[in-house]
Amino acid sequence: MTATAWIWSSSSTPASARPSPLCNRVDQYSTSPDVDVLDRINGGDNAWRELLDKCGVLQRIQTEYRNAINAALPDDISLCGDMLIGPYYGPGDEAEDNDLDGYPTDKHGGLDSQALVEDIDLDEIIERNEPLTLQNIGLRHLKSQSKNPAKVAAAAMSRLGLKAFTHIPHSQSGRQMAVYLKGDVERALNARPGRRRRTTRETVAP
Repeated sequence: MTATAWIWSSSSTPASARPSPLCNRVDQYSTSPDVDVLDRINGGDNAWRELLDKCGVLQRIQTEYRNAINAALPDDISLCGDMLIGPYYGPGDEAEDNDLDGYPTDKHGGLDSQALVEDIDLDEIIERNEPLTLQNIGLRHLKSQSKNPAKVAAAAMSRLGLKAFTHIPHSQSGRQMAVYLKGDVERALNARPGRRRRTTRETVAP
């Protein structure tokens, strides 16, 4: 058994011309996990994509996606840059060395990387890390009818002890604007005293 590097995708080298590593390709059109994230968010509007990049959430999503891929891989395979590094099993290697019990495999007995990655919910990672301004929180999550929903949201976040993920300059005023993550906001709101009790009553109500 020798070590081998498997590129996330390589359109320049036909699959038939490469030795069969422990894994197959994730997607013939994909060049890296980071590009996969960019492809997924490209459907959003320009302002949203700009906010993702400006507040550092884009890099956070890419890191979490990479971590999820690494966590799903067998112990002897890891994602390094745009390559999966793992063992290559040649003719002289023992079959039992190729221990992929519990992992999806292809018709050649190698790790089915495409099937493995498909089980990772990238949309959930993106949604959980969606950046929210106080205005967003006030209108969408608190359903505030106030003339200043951002002020209502700021007071609520302060009471809950939830700190902003980061601060960025407002596009018009230039003043520092607090940015929160959707997953953090939802967890904090759902943990409010009495929230569980109200939810239970709503569930059992006829």
